[in-house]
Amino acid sequence: MAEKKLLVLGASGYVGSRLVTRLVHKGYKVRAASRSVKTLRKRHWAENEQVELFAVDVGDKEALLKACEGCWGVYYLVHSMNQQHKDFAQADRQAARLTVEAADEKGLKRIVYLGGLGNEKGHLSEHLCSRIEVGKILASGKVPATIFRAAMIIGSGSASFEILRYLVRRLPIMVTPRWVTTESQPIAISNVLHYLTECVNEPQTENGFFDIGGQDILSYQRLMEIFAQEARLMKRVILPTPFLTPKLSSYWIHIVTPVSSYLARPLVEGLATRVVCQEQKIRSILPQRMLTCREAIRKAIYVEPLSDAEKRDLDEGLPPAEWKYPGDPAWVKENDVIKQGTID
Repeated sequence: MAEKKLLVLGASGYVGSRLVTRLVHKGYKVRAASRSVKTLRKRHWAENEQVELFAVDVGDKEALLKACEGCWGVYYLVHSMNQQHKDFAQADRQAARLTVEAADEKGLKRIVYLGGLGNEKGHLSEHLCSRIEVGKILASGKVPATIFRAAMIIGSGSASFEILRYLVRRLPIMVTPRWVTTESQPIAISNVLHYLTECVNEPQTENGFFDIGGQDILSYQRLMEIFAQEARLMKRVILPTPFLTPKLSSYWIHIVTPVSSYLARPLVEGLATRVVCQEQKIRSILPQRMLTCREAIRKAIYVEPLSDAEKRDLDEGLPPAEWKYPGDPAWVKENDVIKQGTID
């Protein structure tokens, strides 16, 4: 149904920018929205005739109404974890409510949201609680909602993955917080994008909450070990300690990596919680081959020989989602290793 015009709120972000790329590749018209059109112009699809750049503040209902005008559905990929919002949970709560109101008033047919994975019966960080609350708010209106919940997303540009990359590459010996032994179920960004792009044409995803995760359930320590192996680094020595609190961990990450402490802290607090899928019904509704963590990391850190289909996609302006994209923050690393003779 490529005639649908789709609004992407948060189009300048990590997931949003890659989602716009794939929606355009599928023939959709996209209204790519962010706080700043200047930021959107840095993306490689900015001059594409299928893309309309749109400035919107999700805290402004009138701006949201204008953004929703003429669209079939909206992807909600925004969050308020930044220095401008001291209470990011309240800001996200308000933005979600205004988005529901605007979507209802403009008669949109679908709201799609990507939130955080977590068992609500357990202890969750403020960040994960906020992500879950936003999903419930977006599903509370008249417009059918599709709510996806994911743990760490693997790919260049993902803040959690970049933290992992910098720590492993820079520290042969790591004294780490205890959360490195916590289990999670990461998912490759390409698998996430398949769910996001395909759900708008699948009625079974209407009014549904779906946990999405990759093939593996493993600790962050094991992820670090796999990264070191794939990046051809010497074996890393990892020494968990109970003395590094989330606050101290965020400062430690800020020192070792280019990720700021205000972003690192809520992410670190979330890493202390075991996050695995409670159900995986989406796999039968929107089937695809799920990448293992090793495969996803391999795609993110170096280029393997591309398949014929991947070469065609690359020729058509669709690079693997795990690669660094134009417009990503300067601190996102380029591929660590490039095998010669893989790209013509």
